[in-house]
Amino acid sequence: MAKAAKQTGDPRPHKLPRLPPNTKIQKRPLLHPPIASPFRNADTEKVVYVNVRTPFLSAVKRVQKLLSIAEKRAAQSALAQKRNRRADPIMSAAIAAVDGQEKPERVTIKATGRSIEKAMELALFFQQQEDCHVRLETGTVDAIDDLVEDTNATEAESKPREELDTAAQEKAKRDQVPETRIRHTSVLEVHVSLR
Repeated sequence: MAKAAKQTGDPRPHKLPRLPPNTKIQKRPLLHPPIASPFRNADTEKVVYVNVRTPFLSAVKRVQKLLSIAEKRAAQSALAQKRNRRADPIMSAAIAAVDGQEKPERVTIKATGRSIEKAMELALFFQQQEDCHVRLETGTVDAIDDLVEDTNATEAESKPREELDTAAQEKAKRDQVPETRIRHTSVLEVHVSLR
C-alpha cells in the first residue's frame, strides 16, 4: 500500500530540509490585497484580518459594524425596488423571485498560524448570536521565507576558506542553501452573515 502511494505521487507536503548551522530564517509578511472600504457595493468582499495580538472585542465590533452597514444597504435596496415596482403582477413576481435568490452579504474573518485560535473564538461568539450565520473554511497558504547568514556564526565557520581543508570545502559546497524557501501555513476563513 505504501509503495502505491509513492508511485502515484503523495499529495502530502514534504518536510523542508534542515538548515546549515550558519543560516537562520527571516519570515516575510503574508501578502494580501488592500482592505476595501465598507461602503463599497455588495459584491466586494469585506475582510477582517485577525492577528494573535488583535483584541477580541475590537474584532467583534469591527465585524458587527460591517454587518450593520450591509444590513442598511440591503434595506435601502429593498426600499428602492419597492418604489419602482409596477402594478403588473407578473413583473412583481419576477422581481420577488430574483430577490429571493440574492445571498446575504457576508464578512470574512481570516487568520493564519497561531491566530487561528482567535478566529475560532470569534466564530464561536457569532455562532451564539441568534441573528448570525457562521461558516468555516480551512486551507493552506504558501509563504516565502528568506534564508540569511547568521551573524553569530562560530569561529570555525568565520575562518577564510583558504584555511579550511578540502573536506570542509566540499561540505561547505553541499551546505549552500538557496536565498528563499517556501513554507506552507494553515489558514482559517470564518464567513459571518446575517440570517
